Amino acid sequence: MNTARILLSALIVATLATSLPAWAETATTEAAASAPTTTPPKLSIDRDGVKVWTFKESGNPNMNYRATTVLDSTLVGAVALVMDTEHSSEWAPYTGKALIIERNDQAGTFLLRMDLEFPFPLKDRDVVVSGRLSQAPDGVVTIKNVAASDPRAPERSKYIRIDKYRGMWEFKPLGHHQVEVTVSGYADPNGALPHGIVNLFVQEQPFEMLRNMKTFVKAPKYQQATVTNIKEVQ
Repeated sequence: MNTARILLSALIVATLATSLPAWAETATTEAAASAPTTTPPKLSIDRDGVKVWTFKESGNPNMNYRATTVLDSTLVGAVALVMDTEHSSEWAPYTGKALIIERNDQAGTFLLRMDLEFPFPLKDRDVVVSGRLSQAPDGVVTIKNVAASDPRAPERSKYIRIDKYRGMWEFKPLGHHQVEVTVSGYADPNGALPHGIVNLFVQEQPFEMLRNMKTFVKAPKYQQATVTNIKEVQ
């Protein structure tokens, strides 16, 4: 894997444990409403059961992305996999250590710092994420996150702090032990990285992440898991 692609892998997997507004194929989201797209959504990848769209927002030099797939999983199992930040590096390439700064399971809120491992000689990144997990009356679960700052997670000399990030995970129960999973968002990696490189590979990394999920979500520890305030939909 070349340096540019590895670099973007690290950037995109920040979305794995966090997020904010999603862009949807058939509906306008909060993000799209506040920042109109300057390019129409483009279906960039459609293989192995994973689809990835890319699009641009006004004033944003980098691409936004939306990727979706269907998992053979319980609803809770799919959510549990994404929330298991301790083991996220096993299926989300180039994700490093995740430090839980604050977590309130009853409220569905969390604050964490995610380390992103970039290849030498590039400097590693990290991002502090404020997130919220919730379930709508129709059973759809979302994990919405946004970049944050907190004195309990000061900047470190070995890392470049990502301070522009938003993303969202959406889990839609389909019945018959299947869940449609959608991940979307945007992140600015900071530092001297050409926008062209970032935009070129932004479509590949969500694809690889969702494809890996198809295998890892089948583990008994996720299929037998429980997540506070998240219920299966009959």
